Amino acid sequence: MIRGVWKLWFAAGLILGAAGCGGSIPKTHYYVLDFPAAAPQPRDPAPYTAAVMPFRAPGQLEQDRILYRPTPQEVGFYEYHRWADRPSSMLTSALVNRLRAQGVFRAVSLFDGRTKPDYLIRGRVERLDEVDSSGGVSVRVELLAELVEGKTGRTVWSGAGSHTGALTAGEVSAVVAEMGRGAEACLAEITAGLENFVKALPAPPAPASAVSR
Repeated sequence: MIRGVWKLWFAAGLILGAAGCGGSIPKTHYYVLDFPAAAPQPRDPAPYTAAVMPFRAPGQLEQDRILYRPTPQEVGFYEYHRWADRPSSMLTSALVNRLRAQGVFRAVSLFDGRTKPDYLIRGRVERLDEVDSSGGVSVRVELLAELVEGKTGRTVWSGAGSHTGALTAGEVSAVVAEMGRGAEACLAEITAGLENFVKALPAPPAPASAVSR
């Protein structure tokens, strides 16, 4: 504890010293993943409701600093380039919007713990990072998803999306732009898998009141 406090005072001293010597603290830049609005697609949705649960992510992706990998074994973070919102939150909202626009289910909502949808969609961010190597800079995005029956809790479908994109420019803004393209491609892959699965499901039984009529 004492050592940690000493480090904080030391860092503060360095900052104040730099300011006193005419230096300036670098500007912090904030970024979001850019998801273009999905064009509505006229089609008959599956007669089921779905709720998207918040994406989960490893601890290093649940903070605001953008992650990079200088080697396969090492993880680094940009101190002055940060997420304006957690990537897991942005991906959750993007999947909801995409499923609604493409009419995969009769209704899609964010999971709130109160409604009882026919299916729950659980997602996880496996990779969302810059990868540095002797060959250059690239971006790696990996997303996982699974479809769970609301009544039984049984997983009935699982899928994944992955993307690797090489960069010609090493600016962080270019890295984030490629992350957005990669995440969009992964969500499209997951949505297509969900759509193919629910299309093959049998129609739900008619309510008893409708049958009696």
